[in-house]
Formats: sequence, structure tokens, C-alpha cells
Amino acid sequence: MYRRIALIGFGAIARIVTAKLAEHDPEGRVRLAGVLVRPGREAETQAALGDAVAVVSDIDAFIRLTPNLAVECAGQGALAEYGERVLAAGLDLMAVSTGALADDGLRARLVAAGERTGARLILPAGAVAGIDGLMAHRIGGLTRVLYTSTKPPLAWAGTPAEEAFDLAAIEAPTVLFEGKARDAARLYPKNANLAATVALAGLGLDETEVRLVADPAAAPCNIGRIDAESGYGTLTVEARGLPAPENPKTSASTALSVAHAILRGTGTIVL
Repeated sequence: MYRRIALIGFGAIARIVTAKLAEHDPEGRVRLAGVLVRPGREAETQAALGDAVAVVSDIDAFIRLTPNLAVECAGQGALAEYGERVLAAGLDLMAVSTGALADDGLRARLVAAGERTGARLILPAGAVAGIDGLMAHRIGGLTRVLYTSTKPPLAWAGTPAEEAFDLAAIEAPTVLFEGKARDAARLYPKNANLAATVALAGLGLDETEVRLVADPAAAPCNIGRIDAESGYGTLTVEARGLPAPENPKTSASTALSVAHAILRGTGTIVL
């Protein structure tokens, strides 16, 4: 199955995605049609990708590329700014910045746009394991879901935690936030997209518990853990991922998950 994709953003995640697609798709089942970047970023992005890939800075030009799949890799603001237009154009959209979906109004608009055109909003698992098991337990009747994100203290720099804690002085595991997934995604937009993914796969934004932890012993990894209970048993799964080289707030495995999600379904055996 041939798939023509276009990326929204060309930061740390998108760079890993393109490199891994080239590495793991020698048959060329996935082809990169173009990339949408902010004005002023065109020349450097074009130099990185070569002349065969269109680089645009306008959403209308992006839509005219008519990809089979648009992939958002640019942050919650980009999903809010461009998502509805992409889905309204009938293009399937894969969203990395799932924390934006904690906004009920935005999520409703995206769903409505997709329903009008038949386009799908696709959420990759990201840097956490066990989403398939969590959704199976949801069918069985989930009763509790806790998502814990543990990162080295300085990975929380630039977040509300920096106002309440001396991150550089933390020497033991320290809970920075404990509450519902909706609030975690809103307050920590660059760190807690996975809180929204886990919530949407399970009990929802207002019933999923989230704990954000700073722990020097976690270094150099970012750790995501799901603990879930249902009428059919329990699920406990933990993933430890190295941070993206250009962005310590994001696990590199987020990009690997996106690359897998893009490639999924292009072969004869689907897992």
C-alpha cells in the first residue's frame, strides 16, 4: 500500500520521523510530499530535505499537496491552528500534540470537520506502551487509570513546576503535579501530551489520574507508566525512553511511534 504524507513542522520529532522512514522503508511505500513550516524557516528546511520535497509556509499551499496523510509534529498550537482546516479538506490527520484535545471545543470542532468529510484524526501511541491493552480493558469496564510521567528534574524547566520547585536542587523523586489528565495537559503542554492520549484511550480527561515526577535517578530517560484496573484484571506497563536529541522534554520514542504508525498498514502483515 502506497502512502503519500506531508508534515506540519520540522523540529526534533519530524527529523527523527523522516530519518526512520528512510531507514525502514527501502521499498518507498511512504513518500514525503511536503512540509509546512513557519515563515522564515523555508530555506533551512529545504536545504535539509532536498529539492524533491515541497516546503511551504501557508496552510492552503499545504492542503494543495493533497497528501494521503498529514502528520502534525509542531506542538499544541499548530494542531489548534491547522487541524480543522486539514480535516475539513478531507485529509486524514495524525496528531502528535494530543494534549490540545483536552480543549473540549477544539476536539469537538476537529471531530465535526472529520465527520463532514470522512477524514480521520489519528492518535499514535507516542512514548508510552500499553495503549492497546488499555483500550481492551476499557471494553471490559475500566475502574481506575493512573498515568505517571517521570523525567530528570531539568526536563521540567519552563513549566509551572519551575515556579514551585528549585529543579536544580532536587535530589530525590519529587511529585510536581498530581491531578486529572485535563489539567496536566493544559498546564504542561510540552511535557504531558501523553496524559491526554492515555485519557482518551481510557477513562477520559476528567477521570484519568496523572502524576508528574522529577527524579534525578531517571536520567537520561523519560519514563511513562500506566497502571489500570478493570473488571477483567489489571494492566501495569512502563516505558523508558531516551529524550529527543534536540528536545529533552520529548522522548525520542515519540518519533519512533509516529514512524511506526505511518508505516502500519503499508505491508501485508499488520500489527
